[in-house]
Amino acid sequence: MSIRLRFILAVCLAAFSAAGCEVSKSSNPLSPSVAGPIAGVEIGKPAAMEPGQDWQISIRDQPLKLLFQNVTSSGVRPLTYTVEIASDATFGSIVFKRTGIAPSPGDTTSFQLPSTLETGRTYWWRVRAEDGANSSEYSSPQRFQTLMPVVLGRPYAGLPSGPAGSLTPDFQIYTGEVSGPVDRILYTVQVAEDSAFAKVIKTFVVDKTGQTTVISEHYPFAASSVFYWRVQAKDIGDSQAVSSWSLTQAFSTPAPPPPPSSGGGGGGGPVGSGNWQACGSTPGDTLVACVRSAVYVQSTEANAFEITKRVAWLLRNQGFGLLIKNGGENIITWQGYSFSISRIVRSNGALIKVLSDAGTGGTNGATWDDSLDYPGAVSPSLYVPSINPDLP
Repeated sequence: MSIRLRFILAVCLAAFSAAGCEVSKSSNPLSPSVAGPIAGVEIGKPAAMEPGQDWQISIRDQPLKLLFQNVTSSGVRPLTYTVEIASDATFGSIVFKRTGIAPSPGDTTSFQLPSTLETGRTYWWRVRAEDGANSSEYSSPQRFQTLMPVVLGRPYAGLPSGPAGSLTPDFQIYTGEVSGPVDRILYTVQVAEDSAFAKVIKTFVVDKTGQTTVISEHYPFAASSVFYWRVQAKDIGDSQAVSSWSLTQAFSTPAPPPPPSSGGGGGGGPVGSGNWQACGSTPGDTLVACVRSAVYVQSTEANAFEITKRVAWLLRNQGFGLLIKNGGENIITWQGYSFSISRIVRSNGALIKVLSDAGTGGTNGATWDDSLDYPGAVSPSLYVPSINPDLP
C-alpha cells in the first residue's frame, strides 16, 4: 500500500472515531441524552397545594394524596415532577421521594402515596418540575401533621346490677381507654329482655360526661322482671371511631308497690315505694318525673295530688306553694282548702302545671308547663304556702 493511501485511510479512521465520541451528547433538545442544562430554558416554580400549611391528616385520609400546580416551560422538552416529604424543615431527613411523575391534564396534578406515613408526626413536603436537563426551583415547603388514630376501648356497664331498688333506676357508665384526638363521645345504651339483645325495649343516647356518666331519665321498667343492658362509645367527630360493646350487665326490678289506701283527701304518706325525698329541689321535668315515679300508682285525683303536693314541698324554699281552686274539675279538699290536683303557684300568682291529663282516668303524666309562669297569671290570693305532705 502506498504512503498516500495509508495517509488517506488514517484520516478517515480518525474522522470516524471523532464522530463516534460525539454520539453520547446530542445537540437535539428532544434527545434523552441532551447535554444540559439547556441555556435559556426557564421552568416555572410549582405550588404545593394540598396538604396545605398546618393541615391535620387523619388516618382515614391516608395514604396521603398530594396536589400541586402544573407549570410551563420555555423549552420544548416534556416536564415531569419530583416530590419530597421530609421529617424536618431543611429536608435533611427525606422519608419519601418520587421522581418522574407525569403531569395530569389541566392546571393541577395529584399524586397518591403508595403507603401511609407514620402517625403522630410533623412533616414538610415540596415539589419541583424537571425536563431531564433543566429543573425549576422547589415549591415553598408546606408543613402538615399526621394525627394519631382514635381508639376507643369498650366502656364498662356499672349500675344497675343485680336487684334494683327502683322501677326507674339510674344507669352508671364508666369510661374505657381513649387515645387519639377525640372530638365528642356519645354513649349508646341498649336495655333488652334477653341477653342476646333480640328484644331491645329501650335505647338511651347520651354524652360522655367524665370518668363516670349517669343516665337519670327515670324510665319506668316493668316490675318483677330481669333486664339486660350494655353500652357502646362512639366519637362523632372526624374519626367516627366506635368501641366494642361492653360486657352485658343484668338487673332485676322490684315487685310492684302495694295499692294505695282508699279514702278521700290528699293526706297520708307516700303511696308509692320510691324515695321521693331524694328527688332534689331543681324545678323542671326531671324533678316531677322523679316524684311521680316514686308515688304514682293509679289514675285517681287523690293519687295525682300526692305528686303535686310533694313537688310543691320540695320547692318550698323557692317560693312555690299550692293553688286554691274552689270550683270546676280536678280539685281535692285537704287541710281546709280546695286545691288543684295538678298545679303549683308562686306567691305572685305565676302558675306552673306539673301534671298533664290529670285526674281520674287520665295519664297524670309528669310535665313542667311554665307557659303561665308570670306574675298575675292567677290572683296571688289563691296561693297557699307548701304544706308538709305527711300531714293527714
